Amino acid sequence: MKFPRTWVPIASTYELDPDRPTPVEFLGQKFATYQDNDGNWVVLDDACPHRLAPFSEGRVDRETNRLQCSYHGWEFNSEGTCMKIPQMTEEMQAQVPAKRSCATTYPVQVVKNILFIWPWEEDCLSVLGNPNAQPEGILKGFPEDPSTYTRDLPYGWDTLVENLIDPSHVPFAHHGMQGKRTDAIPINMTVPEDKGEAGFSFEWEDRTMGMMRSGGGEFRAPFLVNYDAKFMTETPRPFRLSSLCIPTKPGWSRGIIITWKSEDNEKADREAMNPAEVELAALSATKQTKKKKSLIGMIFANLPIWLSHQLSNKFLDSDLAFLHFQEQERGKRADYFMPAPADRCISALRKWIDKYTSEDVVGPLPTSLPRSAMFDRWSQHTSHCKHCQQGLVTLQKIRRSSYITLALSVLGINKHWVPKITALLSLGVWRIVSKLENSFREGEFKHYENH
Repeated sequence: MKFPRTWVPIASTYELDPDRPTPVEFLGQKFATYQDNDGNWVVLDDACPHRLAPFSEGRVDRETNRLQCSYHGWEFNSEGTCMKIPQMTEEMQAQVPAKRSCATTYPVQVVKNILFIWPWEEDCLSVLGNPNAQPEGILKGFPEDPSTYTRDLPYGWDTLVENLIDPSHVPFAHHGMQGKRTDAIPINMTVPEDKGEAGFSFEWEDRTMGMMRSGGGEFRAPFLVNYDAKFMTETPRPFRLSSLCIPTKPGWSRGIIITWKSEDNEKADREAMNPAEVELAALSATKQTKKKKSLIGMIFANLPIWLSHQLSNKFLDSDLAFLHFQEQERGKRADYFMPAPADRCISALRKWIDKYTSEDVVGPLPTSLPRSAMFDRWSQHTSHCKHCQQGLVTLQKIRRSSYITLALSVLGINKHWVPKITALLSLGVWRIVSKLENSFREGEFKHYENH
């Protein structure tokens, strides 16, 4: 048995720096990706054919529209053809076998801001008639231009999927962020509907943030976990959570969370209605006065992207250690003990994995990591997110400015009260910004302190 042959989501162009050859990985194979001058995304093996130096440590030469290996300066076009070897004359280079000097590139599609590649030996035409294997089918029903948040996680793809199809952990693992421990109630979950290699779907009902929540979920195999539900308030509010889960290597995975905006939710709801329901909803809307957005809603809608990503980092930190160590232990013991209906999806997933994938997808696992590596936000997110890199540069400028202002204020602190206030404000800004800067690099979560 082998991993299902589909187009593979590997990154979000919403977050990638087009000028940087960014490293990406799938099933232990290393790639680099960048955008050429024509706006096309290029994916190639992350190894120069000369001496196997990583292209992800190279640079994009915009004047020549070529990828340059920074070890010896070999240059490649978007098709992977070697265009220049600085250590040889043009006459000498003309005698070099093209097959040996070329970099291996891969078929690419960008659909709804997600970068897909075809990494398999089989031709991509082999799945032409299978909509579940196509990018459009994988992301069917999703907004056309979504924002995303991507993080590489120190636990495997199967553990990531397990966690996402398990709503019962939310009140405890994410206490204070997406509900409270007191929200926990028996989960009303149906037996998952088996869809063969395409995955499974289920219905569930729980409580979070003091509100009952009900709806459907699906594992759109092998990459997508998708929830479509509503908070059962007086005026039902939509809840949508969509995440692509990519196996990068044993013991590691990549999660790409796709953000649904309010207008995306409304459009999806309209598309799911029949014509009579659409007309009725429109008539109802004209009779109702528009409610003002809550202050909290307006604040979150206008957060800088980098700040919303830091909040997402903290959210994923809160169950990261559980999942890393759970996965390590799972390899030593017998099967899980899962007597509650809330664990039905986990059983369904394990059966799907046994039937449709091979062992090399989920193991063998590397040894457990120290906490500093486990919560390394720099390598897991910041280093490959253009928004957070830009945010970090902005904060560094603010910190330097506050430091200079503090130094200048100290010079006149004994003469006037204004410098005293300015010094205190500058010191406060400096400390806050320094703490924020650190959040781009390091994370941690201690549940014994989370009351």
